Amino acid sequence: MTWTERILEFPVRAAAVDEFLRELKAKGTGDLNAVLTTLNESGLCRQAMDHWIGRGWIVPAPNSPLIALRGPAFARELSLHDFCGEWEEAEESVSITPEESDTHGDS
Repeated sequence: MTWTERILEFPVRAAAVDEFLRELKAKGTGDLNAVLTTLNESGLCRQAMDHWIGRGWIVPAPNSPLIALRGPAFARELSLHDFCGEWEEAEESVSITPEESDTHGDS
C-alpha cells in the first residue's frame, strides 16, 4: 500500500489532511502538529512532508515547527488527491521502464 493510499483510504487521515489543506488555502497557515498526529505513523508523516515540502507547497514556520506556511508553489486549486500524491502515484504506475519497452517492441 502506498503512502497515498494509507492516507486516502482511512477517513480520519483523509479528513485531517483535507482540513490542513483548507487551512492553508484560507489562512496561509496550517496546524502541522494536528495533521501529523492524526497520521500517527512516522514513515507516513515523513513521506507526506517530503512530498509537500519537495513540491514547494508548504514550508515549516521559522518560529514554530508545529505550524506550516504556504510554500512558494502552493496553488489554491490543489485537490486533496493531488496534495496526497495520487496524481504522481497514478503516473508512476502507468509508466513503462526501458526494460519493458524492449520486450514489447515491434518484431
